[in-house]
Amino acid sequence: MPGDDWSRRPPRDPEAQLAVMCAPVAELIANGQPLVVFGDNLFVDLDLSNAEPAAGTRLRVGGAVVEVTPKPHNGCSKFHARFGADALRFVQAKPTRDRNLRGIYWKVIEPGAVAVGDAIDVVGR
Repeated sequence: MPGDDWSRRPPRDPEAQLAVMCAPVAELIANGQPLVVFGDNLFVDLDLSNAEPAAGTRLRVGGAVVEVTPKPHNGCSKFHARFGADALRFVQAKPTRDRNLRGIYWKVIEPGAVAVGDAIDVVGR
């Protein structure tokens, strides 16, 4: 991803290679701010709950193939600083934690070009 520092910042955890967040949830939390303030790689219009897509699912996104990893994507001190304690509690709330409101992680299986509007298709489970 252009501008991403994952490959430059050790340790490089392949289970957290790409941070992905549901666009409507991000827009709600951002409250008018540009989504780039999150620091995530991709914003998708996709249900990111534990049930769909489950860890291990492979997806084609544009020309790339990625795999959903089991690593939890939790809010952190940066998220807290940018959006506040209420937003952090919202994404970490136990009743909805399985919905992954903060997002999920993907790892790249086959690199390729990805553009806004590209379809996301399941290619394997």
